[in-house]
Amino acid sequence: MGTISYFAALEKREIMKNLKSILRLALIAIIITSCVDDDDNGNRLNGPTALDFLIASPDHTAFVEALELTQLDFTLSQDNSLTIFAPTDPAFNRFLAANNFSSVGAIPIDQLRQLLQYHMQAGLRTVDQINSQYYKTQAQTNSFQMDAFVLNNNDAITINKVATVTNGDNRLSNAVVHVVDEVLPLPSINDLVEANPSFDNLSAALGQEGLDLILGDTDNSSAPFTVFAPDNNAFDNLIALDPNDNLNNLQDVLNINNLDNLLLYHVLGISRLRQVDFEDATTLNPIGMGTFVINTTSGVSITDGSNTTVRLTSTDVTALNGVIHTVDLVLRNN
Repeated sequence: MGTISYFAALEKREIMKNLKSILRLALIAIIITSCVDDDDNGNRLNGPTALDFLIASPDHTAFVEALELTQLDFTLSQDNSLTIFAPTDPAFNRFLAANNFSSVGAIPIDQLRQLLQYHMQAGLRTVDQINSQYYKTQAQTNSFQMDAFVLNNNDAITINKVATVTNGDNRLSNAVVHVVDEVLPLPSINDLVEANPSFDNLSAALGQEGLDLILGDTDNSSAPFTVFAPDNNAFDNLIALDPNDNLNNLQDVLNINNLDNLLLYHVLGISRLRQVDFEDATTLNPIGMGTFVINTTSGVSITDGSNTTVRLTSTDVTALNGVIHTVDLVLRNN
């Protein structure tokens, strides 16, 4: 190629690059203008879709590429009413580096699709409509939707203690898009326990005994797990249960001999039992020593090895490697 032709090609390329930037900025302006809700009544808006917004964003090229590779771009262009947590390009770059992927295209398509769907939830929720709780995502394992724990601390939103919303409430015609600063990995049971402040005591106990590593390992040979997880109130109830058992505070509980076995008494291995799978008067064999009995005649409860009735207060929180059910008292095997 001659010198003149070479520089002409460079000039043309630069003009196209600048034109593309101008068009992107114009589209952003159109979207911002179109998304103003004059009566601010929270109704869905007419105008650009979530896909339009992400394509126009200079910070979501990797996310858009992933959507196109998995054909989820079509989903985000349709009338689906989604809440989307959209990772930025730097977030994707960190995720790729941490997981030894050379590019977005290097992630296996099925894995990539599931990863993207984990960032999407059914329904339109602005920041002030988000409660601190588990939400079902569009990602599935064994045909059940996986959960994410979203924490709202005075409108500061974090998901699974991994990602933080940096630009929320981008309201589009078919979605609310919240920009986040990290990609959300598919969660293990331990991830979903650690993310929920109501499980702080359990998380401390699991960490002390090294069981967080087992419940955090999605490839563990004992997975999937069914975990009957005592929340902070359950630990308080154990401490208050018997004034003569020398359990006066959490540290006393953490000092229990064979605490690891007591914790594993709450875990079923090679099992993914959901509430619909419980049958009345069924004896279950956890990984820890002992057995307990499931009762379903009046709600769902457990008769543990101490012959105490323990109630399930929530069920079916789903991770990649199992299911979590919350109980209102620490189970005891004798």
